[in-house]
Amino acid sequence: MRLTKILRIIVFGIFTASLFSCSGARYMSTKNPISQASVRLNLKDGTHREGIIVTGDSTDLVYVDAGTHQKTTLKLKDIESIERISKYFDFEGNPIPVDEIKANKTPKNMLLYGGAGLVLGAAVGTGVGIGLYAADQPLLANVSILVFGGLGAWYFGKKGVQKDYDDAAFKARQIRYQEYKEIRAEKRRLEELKRKKAELLKKLQEKKRKEKEKQQNVR
Repeated sequence: MRLTKILRIIVFGIFTASLFSCSGARYMSTKNPISQASVRLNLKDGTHREGIIVTGDSTDLVYVDAGTHQKTTLKLKDIESIERISKYFDFEGNPIPVDEIKANKTPKNMLLYGGAGLVLGAAVGTGVGIGLYAADQPLLANVSILVFGGLGAWYFGKKGVQKDYDDAAFKARQIRYQEYKEIRAEKRRLEELKRKKAELLKKLQEKKRKEKEKQQNVR
């Protein structure tokens, strides 16, 4: 009877870990939007928008629209739900390609989270194993430690992989932002050169006109 109960705990642990790994925080609260999250905004009028959240308060949400690439403000009362999406946008509302994100990805959080999950899972497995040892089931006791340790490493490792991916997207976004700044600065520089060139040309034309008038008056 006791052995059956312990086995049920093991099965329940496996099922629970699988369930949580498949489910995620797909929706976020309209009252607490996450800055830099790439989202779909489902509006109460039946339409939706996509983009990256800039900021939000108790009444408004500011985001960069992926369609217009403009910073836009929406009233929270007009938003039905805020849904996370698999795409990642930069600060201009342009999608960041997967390859660009992967180029900035490291396994740091996967190893950190996975290691912590292994320790936590092994601790749970040890607790279950003690009961199995008491029931004279040493093989199942050892298996429980391996199973729970493996589940902990797998579940938290997946969380770490997602964190690594989010961090890589953030880094790619920052790199793009810097590139956009440099492009805008260069554009302003070229526009300033163009303006100065036009002013210089205007002055030369004016000088030539005056010289021509002077020559005509001399005649």
